[in-house]
Amino acid sequence: MRTKIKELKRIARGNLQGHFLNLIRVFVFCQLIVSLIEMPFSMMTNEVQFSTQNIIYYIATILIGIASVVLTAGQYRLHLKLARSGEMHLSEVFIPVKYHANQFILTEFILFGISLITMLPMFGGIYLIYISENTQDYILALIAAIISMILGLYISLTFDLVYFVMIDDENLSMVQALKYTMHMINSHKRRYLYMQLSFLGMLLLVGLTFGFGILWVQPYMVQTTTLFYLDVKGELPEVLENRKKNGPTPKPTIFNEYA
Repeated sequence: MRTKIKELKRIARGNLQGHFLNLIRVFVFCQLIVSLIEMPFSMMTNEVQFSTQNIIYYIATILIGIASVVLTAGQYRLHLKLARSGEMHLSEVFIPVKYHANQFILTEFILFGISLITMLPMFGGIYLIYISENTQDYILALIAAIISMILGLYISLTFDLVYFVMIDDENLSMVQALKYTMHMINSHKRRYLYMQLSFLGMLLLVGLTFGFGILWVQPYMVQTTTLFYLDVKGELPEVLENRKKNGPTPKPTIFNEYA
């Protein structure tokens, strides 16, 4: 019997006690790295929408976004470590960057390509509106957009956990990781969707805080997702039993591994 989402969130809150500030700092640090890399390209932009500078900026933004997956994978690694042992070493966030960057980037590139394919109906609908003034075409464009949204959601639900799989087994090839993830999540898509929707209220509150609330919501969401992955994998009962035997982890000092 799988663990209820409400229980996963409760466990996540317990796991984060004493570690919240560390994870916030890691998240901010990773976002800062991406922003600093993007900054020179953003300074190239001008008011001409399809100028060479703007096109370079758009392409660079996409490529940087794809490459930044290695930092995301590093954060997932920390969350897996925290969920399993109740402790983490912040330096491990760079392990995917150092040793497996090409695998993560290639996987993200493939998933980005698949996502573009799912958007083809929507692009077709936009083009239909552009060349036609028929009211019926607007309805067809709306249907096409809905189809794209459904396809995109399906791809997201199917492959969102692939980076946890890749972190867990570094010997898996990209194709093997994608196949395993697809098989693993097959009968759990509804639960995963329900879990994602359960954070909708928090994400709305993030908007009310001009985005600053994400600093607290992001670690909570990722730790809950980590526990969901362990639950789907069938490892969570063993993890909880080991955590129970070992007792609570002492509250860490900020960046104590560098001391």
